[in-house]
Amino acid sequence: MGYETYRNKNISTARGAVKIDVHAAKKSTPIPTVVLSECKYWDKPVDQNVIYSFRSICADVGAHYGLIISKKGFQTGAHESREFTNIELLDFLEFQRTYFEEWRNGIFMRFAQMDGQIKFLLPGNPYYQHDTELQAKLKDVRVFQKYSVFFGDACYSSFFIERNEFPAEMYDPSGNPGDLSVITVRSPREYFDIGTQAVRDAFDYFSPDVPDKRNPDWLGD
Repeated sequence: MGYETYRNKNISTARGAVKIDVHAAKKSTPIPTVVLSECKYWDKPVDQNVIYSFRSICADVGAHYGLIISKKGFQTGAHESREFTNIELLDFLEFQRTYFEEWRNGIFMRFAQMDGQIKFLLPGNPYYQHDTELQAKLKDVRVFQKYSVFFGDACYSSFFIERNEFPAEMYDPSGNPGDLSVITVRSPREYFDIGTQAVRDAFDYFSPDVPDKRNPDWLGD
């Protein structure tokens, strides 16, 4: 999504140092947007004191807004305590719904990057044309079927632009390039994870002579 993120980040405030569960800064915008998140995986609703304390922290560090994400919701009066502030109270499902479109757009861009990297498998690519070892390895590989998440009917634009729905059946792009097996992908996140693994597996198997691309930073964790 274009954020620089840290977990359990120590930050300084007017009242001393505090540790924030997630510190995120979107630096791709003209003015970086800073978001602080507290994640309460508690078996009880979050009370107002947590909200009051977090409000002060966000104000002290100049955060644009803060999120408190709770497993069990919030006590009575909690939502009133965040009125007229830059604090949002969400459960995890609400959090995912709130950020889903921004996440979808970010994942599309990640897929576009991966698409560019895996194009060395295509006959028209210069790496393919000049690498006889690669050509030999690809002799029995049905590239457009195996990597249909990038090049075929199940490509990423179908799901992240045209909004095809999940679950969906497609060829598994990960693992041995010569194996063609159909899998059911149940969510956008699972689709992204499978595509990411496919690129790693392709580089490991084919070992293309592409400088600094074997373990590209953009694949992430």
